[in-house]
Amino acid sequence: MASWDIYTDNFDFLDMDFDSAAESALNEAIPVLEGTMRSAAAASVKHDGDSEMVNSIKGSKPKKSAATDCWICNVGPRGYSSTKTYHGQRKSGKSKKTYKVSNALKAIWKEYGIPGHQSPQPFIQKATNQAQGRVERIIEDAFNKEFEKYEL
Repeated sequence: MASWDIYTDNFDFLDMDFDSAAESALNEAIPVLEGTMRSAAAASVKHDGDSEMVNSIKGSKPKKSAATDCWICNVGPRGYSSTKTYHGQRKSGKSKKTYKVSNALKAIWKEYGIPGHQSPQPFIQKATNQAQGRVERIIEDAFNKEFEKYEL
């Protein structure tokens, strides 16, 4: 995943609302990454059961980490599959327990494969690479709007 390091103390000489600009930029960037992630995931889908995983890809609301003062948002699959379950066997061997499969787990299986069952169909890095330039421009534009308020 792409990462950028911008420190608020770099802007201390301005009376800039860094947090507002960062949150605004991320809110604009999230749909871009959601779209590229869905497109790339859809291209790796070989059967209808995985289309549910594709449709579950959503971004979280941007939030500021109290520990690091970084703004964070996550884009990825959400929820559980209504069509797939995982059957685990108990140590006693007597009964099996059925678990719902999360859409995130389905994405991991798609990305890295399942040895002996499914070859890898990577899509996450492809989506990130496709979105990176557009996301960087969105973030740059958001901060440029803030900088226009000041004569530097």
